Amino acid sequence: MESLFEALYSYALKNRFDTYSLRDQEERQETEKMLQIAMEELETQGMSDAAQRIKDGYSILHFLNQRGAFWAGLNIGLEMHQL
Repeated sequence: MESLFEALYSYALKNRFDTYSLRDQEERQETEKMLQIAMEELETQGMSDAAQRIKDGYSILHFLNQRGAFWAGLNIGLEMHQL
């Protein structure tokens, strides 16, 4: 039997809201462009392995940040339910 966390996390993954507010969209696009240019520079300098490790690291950090946000939201909801 899956835990409450696993059930809620599965639900959140299926029904997630991945859009960004208009306020953040421009900054997000600029940051993505900056990262892409930096990765291309690394690859041009023969550092493809380092570029790939950076990409992998950012993917892991992104996942951990999303999971942390989910946990925070879940904890807030549980606290509010007790009120």
